[in-house]
Amino acid sequence: MDKRQTRRDLFARLRGLSVAGQLTASASIRLFLGEDPLFQHARTVFSFLSLPGEPDLAPLIDQFPEKRWAFPRVTPEDRICFHFMSHPGETHKGVHGIREPDPSRHPYAAAGEADLFLIPGVGFDPASGARLGRGKGHYDRYLAAAIAARVHEPAHRIGVAFSDQFVTLQPEEHDIAMHRIVSERGWG
Repeated sequence: MDKRQTRRDLFARLRGLSVAGQLTASASIRLFLGEDPLFQHARTVFSFLSLPGEPDLAPLIDQFPEKRWAFPRVTPEDRICFHFMSHPGETHKGVHGIREPDPSRHPYAAAGEADLFLIPGVGFDPASGARLGRGKGHYDRYLAAAIAARVHEPAHRIGVAFSDQFVTLQPEEHDIAMHRIVSERGWG
């Protein structure tokens, strides 16, 4: 499998989604998540701040203020770490010019604190739970460390995607699979 070509194909699909379509699909995804028992029982949720072409989960923060929310930041060493943040408007532009928590204002969130991960990607394989990221391995490295950090049951990993991002993938040994995947069509 040529991951670069698969990414190009998937990015082309995402560019074909209208803004209105993305907004409607994001609202459906949030509804499915909000009704999910695992999400409802999770006290600490490690989520993401959407990039263009990714589902927007930000309204969940206001809808579920009782949860502790953590969001990723890219370090100068090009790794991700998470910080607790109570509102998506509290971000600044990070190393790569994307929205992320300000480490001087938002406390560090250790990987072992996560009850649930909501994870973006370029593509997902609903049959295997495989995820295709942007190519830097940020999430795979982070999730491997998070799995190792837990002394009890590992945090549940939910891939979050538009159904146009579904594709057959051949995961590599270092790829961390999702437990489930949610899209505007429901659970995959």
